[in-house]
Amino acid sequence: MNSLLIGGAQSVGKSETIYKIASNLVAKGFVVIAGSIPPAFNDFTVVLKGFDKDEQKVTVIINSATDTTDIIRNFKKFFDENRNYDILISSVRDNDFYPRKHFFDIMGINPNDKNLVEIPLAKITRRGGNFATALNWYSEKIEKLIMHTLNNNPFNI
Repeated sequence: MNSLLIGGAQSVGKSETIYKIASNLVAKGFVVIAGSIPPAFNDFTVVLKGFDKDEQKVTVIINSATDTTDIIRNFKKFFDENRNYDILISSVRDNDFYPRKHFFDIMGINPNDKNLVEIPLAKITRRGGNFATALNWYSEKIEKLIMHTLNNNPFNI
């Protein structure tokens, strides 16, 4: 299984970024087979099925929140109930912050796995009247980077 983790501290936009990823995949023709994507941004867990660039069937599990060990355990239960994924997309806290280690332990993921890609997010702290401009620029660049990552090896969707 290939994994894409969106990492970062609290309130940097991990869950919202993952919501955009799920919405983009649905727009590309992926369909929900378990869980759901809320109509407006909110935390969620979903399994999508679609086709990769080679027209091969692909199953993607997406999880937006990993803020507590209870949330991670609930995700693990959902993960185990729906099985057989090609791609995992989830948020994860940044290095040495609770509950990052628990995420990897509970999910049984090796943080050094060669099939794992982690994209770190940062907090926008622009001062003055152009905060919205800086935030929009950052959001657009992150979304472009993530979609480029998903469109190429090892994901190819």
